[in-house]
Amino acid sequence: MTSRLMDYLGELNPQLIRELKGRLISRNVTLSIGLSLLAQLVIILSFLSQIPAPDALHGSYCIYQENNPCIVNWIQWKEDLNQVFYWVVPLVLVCGGVYLLIADLAREERRGTLNFIRVSPQSSQSILIGKLLGVPVLLFLAVAIALPSYAATAIVAQIPLLEVLSFYVILAALCAVFYSAAALFALMGGHQALVGASVTLGMLFWLMHQEWYSYGKGWSTDQWFGFILNGDNLFNVRLFALVNCVLWTYWIWQGLYRRFRNPAATMISKKQSYALVFCVNVLFLGLVTSYLGSESDPKLEAYLWFDRLYLIATLNLFLFLGLIAALSPPRQTLLDWARYAHQAKGQSVLQDLIWGEKSPAPVAIAICATITALVFIPWVLLWPLEMLSKLQAISAIGFYVILAAIYAVLAQIMLLLKSQKRALWATGVVAAAIGLPLLTLALLGGQAQTIPELYLLSILSLSGLEYATTTPIFMAFLGHLAMLAGLSVKLRQQLNRAGESATKALLMGRKVS
Repeated sequence: MTSRLMDYLGELNPQLIRELKGRLISRNVTLSIGLSLLAQLVIILSFLSQIPAPDALHGSYCIYQENNPCIVNWIQWKEDLNQVFYWVVPLVLVCGGVYLLIADLAREERRGTLNFIRVSPQSSQSILIGKLLGVPVLLFLAVAIALPSYAATAIVAQIPLLEVLSFYVILAALCAVFYSAAALFALMGGHQALVGASVTLGMLFWLMHQEWYSYGKGWSTDQWFGFILNGDNLFNVRLFALVNCVLWTYWIWQGLYRRFRNPAATMISKKQSYALVFCVNVLFLGLVTSYLGSESDPKLEAYLWFDRLYLIATLNLFLFLGLIAALSPPRQTLLDWARYAHQAKGQSVLQDLIWGEKSPAPVAIAICATITALVFIPWVLLWPLEMLSKLQAISAIGFYVILAAIYAVLAQIMLLLKSQKRALWATGVVAAAIGLPLLTLALLGGQAQTIPELYLLSILSLSGLEYATTTPIFMAFLGHLAMLAGLSVKLRQQLNRAGESATKALLMGRKVS
């Protein structure tokens, strides 16, 4: 029976069988099952030891009565026991799987076997699914042994079976997201398995702490475009979490497909980046609108609107920094493109800057920032505030669009350096461009009310706009544009020189450096 099943799976996914045969040996299976059972036994015995004796006067789960032995709080005991399984199972499965996947792909890369797998006749999807399902198979086995205990503790704690089953569905969806991200991280050259697992642990801990897929305890009333998300409607909460997992898994797999077959390709195409930015910002917009419109105090209401705009700007800053890394092609690809651009017509070059996969990223980043602005400007115009506040918010969006383009051009200039550490240089320069203005403001210790002009030169421009007059705002805007124009000219000069050098080297039969 087992042999026939393996043969059937081998026909469907040879890579999966390769992973299973290498891991499902008797010693590994016995160790996995034994550790799972041992962990469950330790948890249960630990909780049993905390049950107070019949004549005890105090204890962790005592309901105290004056001059009488305590009564055991069985409800709390059962809930706490279930919560331990609720926390341990996802943390072990997700974080452990991320560590194993990154370590395995890094090992395959060092040995050179990953290139052998790439040229096999299997499809990219088949190979990647085989990796994602096969590498953590021992973890799957250990968690499968523990799931009945989790279900039993949930039933004892009087948690409906439907909620337990929905927990399993969300757990599988989270595994899909984090496992796919781990594979992409490894294919992008991130071979630090411990770093990947640590980041995953932090993110998962935050998600579980916020109870995105818990039993709804502690949820505050929230909405996404009127779709109610709170503890009274667990179905909506978990449906929203599931849809988000599917959405993020889809976008991560776009990068996986590209990077697996062609390690020199950018993580996503420029066309995909425009769609990604639109989807993510619609998600952001739906979340922030639910916080607003309930305050009677106009000043507090205005503060809440601007606070949400700050949140959006911060989230988009991280999104754009990620896009700069995802859309920037390798240096050699840029040099090849520069040779083509040096000889091509202007309109063709512009189209390539917008849609081409081998061209520099700044124009695409600027378009992504513009898409973000177009999503949120109508929202700003609908604010129930005076027009001056709306104009300040729109001006802030304009500043953020220009800043995103400046960071993209800075990064691209650094990525054209001949240094082997150009990626590190790009990261450092962009970090300095963001951090130095903030450090200056911190050292000066001034508030936006006292030095609004300096705030206009940083990512905190929204605070400065609230207090600055028209002239400083106009000058700061011109300063940002001048900086962007100067950096763009510098980048164009670099690309022109690179194109000329590459053309000369090609004509003279030399290798392009």
